[in-house]
Amino acid sequence: MRVFLSYSSEDRKLVEPIYLSLRAQGHTVFFDRADLPPGEEYDARIREAIEKSQLFVFMLSPDSLKSGSYTLTELSIAQKTWEYPGGRLLPVVLRPTGLDQVPAYLKAITLLEPEGNVAASVADAVHRIAVARRRTVLKTLAKGLIVASIVCAGAYVYWVKRPPNLETAGKDGAPAVVIPAGNFIMGDDEESPLREIYVDGFYIDKYEVTVSRYAKFLKTTGDVKPPDHWEEASLADSNELPVVGVDWHDAEAYCRWAGKRLPTEAEWEKAARGTDGRRYPWGNDEPTSARANFGKSSGSPYKGGLSPVGIHDTGKSPYGVRDLAGNASEWVADWFAENFVRGDVRNPKGPESGKEKVIRGGGWDDPPDRVKSTRRTYASPTTRSDDVGFRCAMDLRR
Repeated sequence: MRVFLSYSSEDRKLVEPIYLSLRAQGHTVFFDRADLPPGEEYDARIREAIEKSQLFVFMLSPDSLKSGSYTLTELSIAQKTWEYPGGRLLPVVLRPTGLDQVPAYLKAITLLEPEGNVAASVADAVHRIAVARRRTVLKTLAKGLIVASIVCAGAYVYWVKRPPNLETAGKDGAPAVVIPAGNFIMGDDEESPLREIYVDGFYIDKYEVTVSRYAKFLKTTGDVKPPDHWEEASLADSNELPVVGVDWHDAEAYCRWAGKRLPTEAEWEKAARGTDGRRYPWGNDEPTSARANFGKSSGSPYKGGLSPVGIHDTGKSPYGVRDLAGNASEWVADWFAENFVRGDVRNPKGPESGKEKVIRGGGWDDPPDRVKSTRRTYASPTTRSDDVGFRCAMDLRR
């Protein structure tokens, strides 16, 4: 501990044994002024030593309390440094002194009146103060560590358990939304058996992949065959239309390029239906032109057939995914099967092989009954159609 000994020069011989005892205990003690330069630097050094000390020991004697003594100046510095002297000040009665002469600041602390060996008494008192200080510091540190541990534990729990971002962007810059883990009702006993399925949490693109994003993919890769009707997809007019005329391999290649994948059939249906078994993404009401793009008779997807992604806001799914009914039908990852394994109810991925891939969602030229969320169609993975596009999915990341 850093100790400042304030004493009168007349008491030097009495104070020196105290200084040596404190040094022997390992304290850093400011004692000898003999080597300090006179003048302003002297005053500055004394002030600095007092302000940096952890314990101010004032040696009470008639000489140290004389009016104008430097010890009283040191005491004044200490008083300005510590308004409340508890734990910072130790007044020691070195020689008998009238209590009426003792400053009030010193009386705020119990005076130490040594009996017998003065140096030993002072050293013992300083030791007890040092131990109490260490305990206080350790308690403060312990409390700080407890608080820090709680904060860290809370941060860890939050980091592990926190809800994922509700909206994120993949490598291709496409916004995506999170579909939380849990059960949902899949099928309707018409298109497929009605059953409860569990799906892990995942991300799915908020919109179908657009012409502009697919154009970037074609430009970057350089060796992928353009979709059918690509010559009609003038980027100036069709930027935000969903890309169509792609086969399953094209869709899978794009998602892989973007660092993602095609959604499974179960994931697609959960994103469309939520957990309440609704018939359409928006609920159970019949389709309208305000909710979905369907029933068009135009002969060209890019000339009046397709509509820009996301404009049918009232047709969004419970998770905010757009155009899961109508506009472009969508390739998914699974091979098509008419029969389903009864026990395959946790993250089902369909058969391991097959001849056709599943298509979901209904397209711009489909009638209303074909844009239901349970509607399933299929085609060879090499098929290209002017009403089939896709969107990507991604495993949930923290």
